[in-house]
Amino acid sequence: MAIHKLGGADMARPRLVSDDVILDATRQVLAELGPVKLTLAAVGSRVGLAPPTLMQRFGSKRGLLLASAARSPLMVKLAAEEAAARNTSPLATLRDFALSAVAHIKRREELGNGLGFVQLDVADPEFRQHALAHSAAVVDSCDTFYRAAVEVGELREDTDVPALARHTLVCFNGALQVWAVNGWGSLSEFLTEQLDLMIAPYLRTDGGGLFSAGTTRR
Repeated sequence: MAIHKLGGADMARPRLVSDDVILDATRQVLAELGPVKLTLAAVGSRVGLAPPTLMQRFGSKRGLLLASAARSPLMVKLAAEEAAARNTSPLATLRDFALSAVAHIKRREELGNGLGFVQLDVADPEFRQHALAHSAAVVDSCDTFYRAAVEVGELREDTDVPALARHTLVCFNGALQVWAVNGWGSLSEFLTEQLDLMIAPYLRTDGGGLFSAGTTRR
């Protein structure tokens, strides 16, 4: 909390714009511009703050991007909890969890800008640490959903849940990169198709599962 002088007395100046609001705006600007073209001014304009204020909060553009990356695993866990609250079927929850992560993406350019962050994740150890935490949060959430799906009879009892959870991360990230280049249908349709195909071999043969492959590619 910042301190400023007023009439000879020290007074606390509350933060009228929370860090979460700023980081939400950062995610929006990242989708539109990518990490290279993102500026403190672009983020600040979304939340009504001047660049020096963001500098005071986060130290630099790099500090702002690191704060956004550090928050990512928490956002994954929140998305998993929200998906679970909206569904009763574990596999429906998994689908909801995956699709909610891309629901806001309408154009391939938006996804391409977001993928620009991968360069930072590979080249910078601090960013990579947060990327690993993000991946772990996704895998852990999928693991939870798949174990529940086995328990309620949606998936076969011999399903290798840890391997399937890791495969889901690979499927998800791979689908995003392929769609960013090819743009087959909508992203939600394409991702649903890939999830269906990946999970189909693990579904119970008596119709206990909810996924059905066959989304049309356009």
